[in-house]
Amino acid sequence: MEIINLSGVRIDAIYACLPDNVYDNEKEGEKLFGEKTKDIVKSIGIKYRCVANEGISSLDLCCKAAAGLMRDSSINRNKIGAILFVTFSPEYLMPNNAIGAQHRLGLSSDIIAFDINMACSGYPYGLWLAGLIARIINKSVLLLDGDVQTAYTSKMDKSTTLLFADGGTATLISPVQNDEDWYFAFYSDGSRRKALYIPVGGSLNRIQHDDLDYKETEDGSIKRNIDIVMDGLEIFRFVVQDAAKFIVDFLCAVQKRPEEIEAFIPHQANIYMIKKLTKRLGINEERLCISGDKYGNSSSATIPVTIVDYFENKPIESDLKNVLISGFGGGLSIGTALISLKRDALFKLFYYR
Repeated sequence: MEIINLSGVRIDAIYACLPDNVYDNEKEGEKLFGEKTKDIVKSIGIKYRCVANEGISSLDLCCKAAAGLMRDSSINRNKIGAILFVTFSPEYLMPNNAIGAQHRLGLSSDIIAFDINMACSGYPYGLWLAGLIARIINKSVLLLDGDVQTAYTSKMDKSTTLLFADGGTATLISPVQNDEDWYFAFYSDGSRRKALYIPVGGSLNRIQHDDLDYKETEDGSIKRNIDIVMDGLEIFRFVVQDAAKFIVDFLCAVQKRPEEIEAFIPHQANIYMIKKLTKRLGINEERLCISGDKYGNSSSATIPVTIVDYFENKPIESDLKNVLISGFGGGLSIGTALISLKRDALFKLFYYR
C-alpha cells in the first residue's frame, strides 16, 4: 500500500447545498415494491432523498454552496488560486464545470480550473490534489464536489431509485505554516468497472435515438440505456470485503488504532452497508457519522455533506486530528484519508431555492 503524506494545509470551510425537492422513499417506492417498500427502506436505511428538479445542474448546486462559503468566510477572491471540480455529471461534456464556476463566482481569469471525473471515491482524490496545489502556489484552493446523478437514474429502476440523490458542496483549502500530516491512499480496479457505470453516452457507445426510450429489464425495472447500471451485490461485496480490508491496512500503515479515530466519515452508499463496514473495521459506531438517511446517496458529495451535517450543529470543541474519510464505488475505486478538522472552520448546509 502506498501512503501519501501531505502537510502544510488546512480546511477553512465546507458548505453544502442540497435540492429542496425531498423525496420520501416509503412513498416513492410503492410503485416498484408495493407492500415490501417499508422493509426495503428499513434495510437500506435511506428514508429521504434530495433530488434536483430538471434544469438544475451540478454547477448550480456547487456554485450556490461556494458563493455562501466565500461570503461568510470573507476570503479575498484574489487569494483563491485554483478551482477543482469533482463530478461525473457536468453541465456539458465540454467545457468543464470548473471553468463555468470561475465565471459564475467572479474569480480571476488567472486561475487553475479543471474537473476530476470521479464518482463515489472522488472527495479524497479532490482533497489531496487541492492540498498539493495550495502548497505549490501558496494560495487557497476551492474544491467543488457535486453531482446531479438522478439525471441518469430511472424512477422505475429497482437497484438505484431508492438510493441515488443529488447535491453540491464547496471546500476551501488553504496553505498554513505547520507540519501536521494528512495521509492518503488510493485503490483502483478497472476490471470491475461495469459493476457501476453508464453504458451509453461516451465516445465508445454514442447515443442513438432508441437509447432514450424506456425499456423493461430482466429484473422488472424500466430504464433507458443512458441510465446508471449497478450490480448491487457486487458493490456490497466490494465495500464490506475489499474496502474494509483496504481501510484496515491503511490504519495499520499510518499506525492508528480503531479506537483512536475521532470521527469516521464514509461515503453514504447506504446505511446498512456503512454500518457493516464500520463493524468490520472495529470502529465504535458512536464515531460513525451518518447523513445518508436524511439526504440520500449523492455520490462523492456525501462525505463533505456528512461533515457539514454532523459538525454544523455540533461545534468542534477542540481540533480533531484523527478524522477518517473514505469513498468507495464507481471505478471500482477507493479513496481513503486521515485528515484533521479545526475548531474554527466554518460548516453550513442549506437548500437550493
